[in-house]
Amino acid sequence: MTTEKLTTPIGDFEFVLDGYPTKETAQKLFDALDFQRACQAYLDFIPAMSMYSLLEGGEKGWGCKECSDLVVAADLLDATPLVLTGNTESVYFAGNVDLKKDGPTVVEIPPQVLGMANDAYFRYIIDFGLVGPDKGQGGKYLLLPPDYEGEVPEGYFVARSLTYKVWIMARVGQQISGMGEQAIKWYGDHCAVYPLKDGFRKPNIINVSGLVADTTHPNDFQYFVNLDKMIQYEPTEAFSTEHLGLLRALGIEKGQQFNPDERMREILDTAAKTGFGMARAIAYQSREPEAKVYPDRNWEYIFVGGSHEFLKNGVRNLDARTLFHFTAIAVTPAMINKIVGAGSQYLGAYVDADGDYLDGSQTYKLHLPPNIPINSFWSVTLYDPKTRSLLQNGMPKPSINSFDGPEQNDDGSYDVFFGPEAPAGKEKHWVKTVPGKGWFTYIRLYGPLEPFFDQTWKPDDIVKIG
Repeated sequence: MTTEKLTTPIGDFEFVLDGYPTKETAQKLFDALDFQRACQAYLDFIPAMSMYSLLEGGEKGWGCKECSDLVVAADLLDATPLVLTGNTESVYFAGNVDLKKDGPTVVEIPPQVLGMANDAYFRYIIDFGLVGPDKGQGGKYLLLPPDYEGEVPEGYFVARSLTYKVWIMARVGQQISGMGEQAIKWYGDHCAVYPLKDGFRKPNIINVSGLVADTTHPNDFQYFVNLDKMIQYEPTEAFSTEHLGLLRALGIEKGQQFNPDERMREILDTAAKTGFGMARAIAYQSREPEAKVYPDRNWEYIFVGGSHEFLKNGVRNLDARTLFHFTAIAVTPAMINKIVGAGSQYLGAYVDADGDYLDGSQTYKLHLPPNIPINSFWSVTLYDPKTRSLLQNGMPKPSINSFDGPEQNDDGSYDVFFGPEAPAGKEKHWVKTVPGKGWFTYIRLYGPLEPFFDQTWKPDDIVKIG
């Protein structure tokens, strides 16, 4: 009997009688196949599991039980809750909409906001505010369930979701809404979310500033438990047949109980942990040529490839999708498209000028050239590479922004410093880092102007100074 031996990076395998796998080889290959499929499922469904955890985290940590429960960061976001790359400058509001439970749902938007609705797979539905159809004047939006067949009343900006669960979010400058009780009153007077069938309902505003919540997804077997719950709740039409087939191979199927045996549980748990590692490699060591914003600097795009759907020439860039959804939330074309004077643009840095990871034990300087091209405000914010949330450094906020009034150099430029201790005399434009921990940063430009887009203005790399 002839035996064929195959040596691979995942093991050695034997085939007999000119092609048949031995029983031991077949089992080893099935284990490898299940593991590979589980790793791919982890990566493919990061958008959905990030949204699931955002909605669940909101319910558990912030008390959102009805669509009219709106969370408002009335005293700005701090590092207490784990929220993917949130900013510390805008007065956010957000809410959880369930179109299966409530049917068509009305969202009344205040003037002068930037916001959007995303579905349960973190797909873009519609913009609100300055770059939405209300053009910053405020207005009434009507979100329709995927299977809605009834009449659509007039007087609304209408959008249909592919899923039942929807997350809405908008933000406005503190100079508009005010802060604290003033912000709570402003949002209470200017916004509302309610089922169309019930009529107007005043919002229940929950101030989330300083409240504990964790909106990051798990990275173990629980990831697949949550994934099954989402698949059971949402319509199958919301997902591709290939994705549903991938999940079916792992025991996750609409209308079927998810009950993996001990072997599969172990494979899924290990795959989630491995997928977590893969996602970090994709995010922090991107292989994408289009990730670099400038050829001579280390700043990277958050949306790689210039598409909020991660499409180019009709092809999905899977790593670009993973990079964004592993580190960030809120998908809208306004974060990518050239909208001079409106929208927003983001630059990310994970390494310094020498290409070394940003280290909380070291001291760094970031030089921002004069005439920062903005119509609204700029900020520089630090994040934890493991949680992708605001860096918990013991300060009120791990950021510097134009509202802080940092000192300018004589030429109008700014120098921002990072390190465990402030350089002498630089306390007003220093952000504390944590020795032994890494960090990364986003530069945000709100209302970016032409010099950003034509790259006649660009930030320097972050330079280690001690």
